[in-house]
Amino acid sequence: MKKEALPKGNIQKAHSFSPSSRTNCVIQVKKNPVPVSSNPGLRKDEINSLKEAAAAVHQIKLSAQNELELARKMRGDAHKYQQETATRARSDAQQLILRTRLATQRETEELIRQASEEIQKVLADIRMIRIMAQEELAAQRKFTDAAKLRTMSMAIQDGFENIEVKKKKPMVSVK
Repeated sequence: MKKEALPKGNIQKAHSFSPSSRTNCVIQVKKNPVPVSSNPGLRKDEINSLKEAAAAVHQIKLSAQNELELARKMRGDAHKYQQETATRARSDAQQLILRTRLATQRETEELIRQASEEIQKVLADIRMIRIMAQEELAAQRKFTDAAKLRTMSMAIQDGFENIEVKKKKPMVSVK
């Protein structure tokens, strides 16, 4: 790169060193021809001034590149964090859904078990009622049979008494 020797008064810097605008740093050089003096001391001062300006520009450029790299790194980290967060959120959501399904399944199984127990209790009660009804019916049959036997027994006794009464009474003839 070829460096031109310009008088110190022809260089104007645009100072804008906020972190967000470091990449926008600009050095404006006026190209108005100024008569170059023949004094060698001035020439060295101008060269040194230009070297210092070039070094400052180089530093600003390096700083801007560093800021750009930091911004890119921060953006990459943010993107990576976003992906990790999204992945973690999806994983947590899937785990929550799985836990909810398992809890629902356990509750359903518990409700089915309780309903089955209740049904078994009702069936046992029905069996007991049926057995008691059968026993009651059997007792009623026995009472009915006993009443029939008594009635038959009474009828038989009444029949014997009527027969004896007829034997005791003389027969009256009707004329």
